[in-house]
Amino acid sequence: MKKIETVELSVPLRRVTSTSTRNISARDFTLVRIETDDGIVGNGVVYNHVGEIVNRNLAPKVLGADVLATEKSWWDMYREVYRDRKGAAIRALSAVDISLWDAKAKTLKLPLYKLLGARRDKVPCYGSGGYYRKGQTLEELVEEVNDFLKRGLKAVKIRVGGQNLKADVERVRAVREAIGSERQLMLDANNAYDVSSAIKAGKAFQKFDITWFEEPVWPDDLSGSAEVAAALDVPVASGELEYTKYGFRDLIERRAADIIQPDAEVVGGISEWLKVASMASAFRISVAPHWAQEVHVHLTAAIDNSLFVEWFNRESDIRKEDELYRSDVQMSEGYVSPGNSPGLGVEIKEDAIEAFATSRFG
Repeated sequence: MKKIETVELSVPLRRVTSTSTRNISARDFTLVRIETDDGIVGNGVVYNHVGEIVNRNLAPKVLGADVLATEKSWWDMYREVYRDRKGAAIRALSAVDISLWDAKAKTLKLPLYKLLGARRDKVPCYGSGGYYRKGQTLEELVEEVNDFLKRGLKAVKIRVGGQNLKADVERVRAVREAIGSERQLMLDANNAYDVSSAIKAGKAFQKFDITWFEEPVWPDDLSGSAEVAAALDVPVASGELEYTKYGFRDLIERRAADIIQPDAEVVGGISEWLKVASMASAFRISVAPHWAQEVHVHLTAAIDNSLFVEWFNRESDIRKEDELYRSDVQMSEGYVSPGNSPGLGVEIKEDAIEAFATSRFG
């Protein structure tokens, strides 16, 4: 690699949107662009601002490296930042690793999923929405969910835990009635509960035939998550905020989740995501990754234990990556396909980078 450019960006939301635990008014991203000696550019985007770490700690470990030697580059970077084994340093590493894999696949003139083995050319997806918005009625929530159904999706996810249990039960009831008994329904609590309230809520939601109950407790409370998983008939899903294979080893060994949700933008990039998925396969645990649909469609298409890709409509007011790039990824009738362009199939919108950039490095 001969050049690394890092750009931090902030994209405002049209309206404040909330999970059970925080309000979101803007999405912050870091874009890493790596240029090979042959002039091929690989792109990696992660959530949060981590450009300084990329520039100061990681770029020197990658410049001059062989574009095909992604495993060596990963370990060279990890040895530089392993003292900060969770958080911003690993997100920064993730951004660089994703851009390296994009460049690697482009160099070999292959879509990423084909480079990784192409177990299939499409994977199931679910519509992710149902956030809390000030003044939103149940009718408006149902309208949002119905939009997913009109697009052919056969599974949807909404948020819970942001209001009292009685009100959340009514949200879940309204959505289940709207989608009918044949479609799948997932619930995401975004770490809203303690153990006892999570068990109480989970038991209240079970009667609505829930596919999974996501992140019921604090992400570091592995014992608590295991207790919730053991108490409920509904599978517990977790892992979107877990870092590296070592974190997932602990999560799996503690039986803290029935379904794991590694995020390539968080866990340590594509290199580490694949290791986590393989480890889960050995335990017969399914993978349903969090966010980053353009990346995860390639990864889930390449493994044997993928369950779903999380799908956000491109005009969604919560997901802002589509402001930054165009993608080959297509969704139809509840399945998402990675496309046939080399690499991730992502094209950066240069005008958007200019409009939303807050800092530049390299």
